Amino acid sequence: MNWEPSERFEEWGGCLGCVHWRGGTCVAYPRGIPLMIVGGEVDHMVPRPGQVGDTIFEPIDWEVYHTTRQRVPLASRAESQSAGQTPRSM
Repeated sequence: MNWEPSERFEEWGGCLGCVHWRGGTCVAYPRGIPLMIVGGEVDHMVPRPGQVGDTIFEPIDWEVYHTTRQRVPLASRAESQSAGQTPRSM
């Protein structure tokens, strides 16, 4: 683990775009997200020093969030639609 931007930096949507964001904290950093990550200097597409577990960035489904205020993974919509559910019924 290091503080260098990963090869997937361009895929990173920032902390606000992550389902694990909790207003300055997250699953990986329950005591506060390091400034280098929250400030955008490095991504969280790979595990970083000092984090708890191996949780990394997971994009939020903004359509569901704007409708329900629930922070669900973007992948959940594709999975629910294949199961016959709409994003609002999740």
